Amino acid sequence: MTAFFALTVEINAQNKKDLRKAQKLTADGGKAFVAKNFRLAIDKYAEAIVAVPNYAEAHFWKGYAHYYLNEYDQALTEVNLAAGQNYDKPLEIYKLRWFLNYQKNNYDEALADVRRGLQIEPNNFTMLIALGDISRTKKDYQTALAAYKKAAQINQTSGDILYFTAESAAGAGDAQEQGTAAAAAIKKGTKYVGEAYYLVGDSLQKSGKTKEALEAYQQALASKDNIYNVYRAMADIYRNQSRYKEAIDISLKGLRFFPNDGNINTDLSWYYSLDNSHFKAIQAAQSAIGVLPEQSLAYTNLCRAYNDTKQFPLAINACNKALEISPNDGETNFYLGFAYASTNKPNEAAKYYQKAVKGLEEFTRNNPEYSDGFYLLGNAYTSNSEYKKAVDAYKKCLELSPRFSKARYNLGSLYKFLKEDDLARQQYTALLDLDANLAAKLKEVIDKK
Repeated sequence: MTAFFALTVEINAQNKKDLRKAQKLTADGGKAFVAKNFRLAIDKYAEAIVAVPNYAEAHFWKGYAHYYLNEYDQALTEVNLAAGQNYDKPLEIYKLRWFLNYQKNNYDEALADVRRGLQIEPNNFTMLIALGDISRTKKDYQTALAAYKKAAQINQTSGDILYFTAESAAGAGDAQEQGTAAAAAIKKGTKYVGEAYYLVGDSLQKSGKTKEALEAYQQALASKDNIYNVYRAMADIYRNQSRYKEAIDISLKGLRFFPNDGNINTDLSWYYSLDNSHFKAIQAAQSAIGVLPEQSLAYTNLCRAYNDTKQFPLAINACNKALEISPNDGETNFYLGFAYASTNKPNEAAKYYQKAVKGLEEFTRNNPEYSDGFYLLGNAYTSNSEYKKAVDAYKKCLELSPRFSKARYNLGSLYKFLKEDDLARQQYTALLDLDANLAAKLKEVIDKK
């Protein structure tokens, strides 16, 4: 026997001894792990790794123990070492590592592990849910939707999976799937009951079933009264139905839960203006600006409210601030044109009215279901002496929102200007059931020689 051979035998014997020691320590760590004594488990796994540094099993379970202690950095380090040492259960690596990367916002790395896991086991429920969660976080709603639907076929009792299916369908723009899945989620006992009712309502609202949508939204608030989107959605339905006081009321209720929300205050400013509460509109717009000074719409609403209270220099200042942020906004340009017209600056007014027409034409093309856009476009066309186009814009507005009383008043006044007295009287008749005071004002216009 040579000295080299003897040395090799001795090393192999030592290696086997170290391996047996590592295996025993890992087994001891496993007992501590099962007993949920994760700190002791980590210590045992660490001793095993000292004995055999490339012992993949010890690295993996040490990582798992760190995971249970929410020590994600240490967990990820150990799991990566286990993977690098060819741990013989790669699916378990992927099932743990995707989550660790997800918690660290490493979404691409997490997604890569999920896809590796699904290559091994295409119908693995955990990995399908992971694929849905990551894809939804990355706003890849089509992929998320497909993953959740497949997971729902495996677990047909989970209401929560159906809720996430509905949420993904909403993101993907599939309103029908959204409503169907959300309703099914409620029936199967999802813990997200209020949110699911919101998705049902949103689906109904998108399909024009506003009465049913309001009922769903009310059920949402009965289940959970701090769902932000419900307040804005309900207010928008009320606005579209010219139920301005109700739009104001539900917005104020929303502000109880979200007192510093600039978007609700911006909406509220518009509703106050529609309800002719112009000084309250000023206050709401100022509150919105205090929270969202970088957004133009609150300045636009402030400009309009200043116009309505005949504070034209303040209106011009507010509109110019809005245009610094959004220079091509049609609504803002219209209000600025109005302010200049009201201060005897017709040339300046004409310039901004032309910009208003261009901006609002683009807005209505991009938002064909938003009635107020066509109302504003009708106003801009009228101010720009494009009367036939103004008539068409007001008519489109009223198709979308038949109870929009100000649009009817403006259309009736325009018909009178165009010597279409019979058509003007039709608008007066329609206004009688909507707004008696505005109907009386239109009658004065019609009767005027």
